[in-house]
Amino acid sequence: MSLGTNKFEKKRSDKPEKLKADGPSPLKKNLDTVLNEPLVCLNGTWLRESEAYVPVENRGMMYGDGLFETMLSVNGQVILLDLHLKRLNKGLDYLGIDLQISSEEWGRLFKVGIKKNGHLGLQHILRLQCWRNGGRGYPSTNSKGSWFLSYHPIPDQLDQSSSLRLMKSSFHLPVKAAEVSTLKSSNALLYVLAATEALQNGYDDALLCSANGYVGESSSANIFWINKQTVYTPSINCGILAGTRRDALLTALHNQSFFSIQEGLYHIESLYEADVVFSTSTIMGIQPIHNIDAIQLVTDQTILDIIRNIYQLTIS
Repeated sequence: MSLGTNKFEKKRSDKPEKLKADGPSPLKKNLDTVLNEPLVCLNGTWLRESEAYVPVENRGMMYGDGLFETMLSVNGQVILLDLHLKRLNKGLDYLGIDLQISSEEWGRLFKVGIKKNGHLGLQHILRLQCWRNGGRGYPSTNSKGSWFLSYHPIPDQLDQSSSLRLMKSSFHLPVKAAEVSTLKSSNALLYVLAATEALQNGYDDALLCSANGYVGESSSANIFWINKQTVYTPSINCGILAGTRRDALLTALHNQSFFSIQEGLYHIESLYEADVVFSTSTIMGIQPIHNIDAIQLVTDQTILDIIRNIYQLTIS
C-alpha cells in the first residue's frame, strides 16, 4: 500500500551534492563564531555564551525579582566602578538578596572577564544580572540569589557624537520612593514600551515625564540642560533612575565655579529656552538633544564642549 508522496519533500537523488566553491566553508564559519564568542560567568563558572543556561522557573524572568548593572570598560578598567558597585549593593540590600560577594570580589571578577574577552577589543559592555532564587508565587523569604556576568564589544554602528531626537512619550513615570531611585530593576517594561513607541514614530528615544507633566528622563539616559550658566536636571522625586553618569557629573559640577546647579521639578517648556540640552548614559556618555517632537532646540557648542571636558575629567 502506497502512503503517497509529500509534495513539500525534496526529490531524492543518489548523486552527491556539489560543494560550492565560493564563500567561506561552514566549518570555518562555525570556527570563527566559536573563537569570537564572548565568555560569560554564571554563578562563578566561566562558559561560552552559547553554553550558559538558567532555569526556566527564574524569578528574575517571571516577576522581575532582581536587578542589573550595565557598565563600560576601557583599556581594562571599568569606568566609575565604585558608583556601579555602590548602586548594586544598595539595590541588593533593598531587595533582600544576598549574593555573598564583596565589592572587592566583584572588581576582581570584572577584570578576569575583561582579560578572558580580550578578543572582543579594548572596550567592553559589561552586564551583571542578579535575581532571587526560588520558584513560583509573588511572596518569597528566600535571600539567596543567582547572577551572570556578560561581555560584549561596543557595536561598530554606535555613534557617541551623534545628537538625539526625542519624542514626548504617552507613557508616564510612576511615583517612586526616593530609595527606589537607585534600583536598576529587572522590570524595565515601561522603558521598553516608551522606546518602542518613539522608534515606531521615527525618533531616537522617548522623553518620559511624570504624571504631573514634569520632565523626567529618556528610556536609557538622564536629562540635563543649561540656561545662562545654570545646569538644570530633574529631581529624583520625578521618579527617575539616578544614573551613575548623572551622579558623577553632578559631583564634578559641585566642585567647580563656572556653572551653578539646580535639581527640581520642571515643565518641558524649560528645555525649549535652554542654551543646550543633553543626556548622560553609561554607553553613550554625553549626547546633545536637538529635537523634542517637532521643536528644534538650540545647541551652544561652546557650552557643550565645556560640559564634555568636565565629564571626561570625571570618568578618566
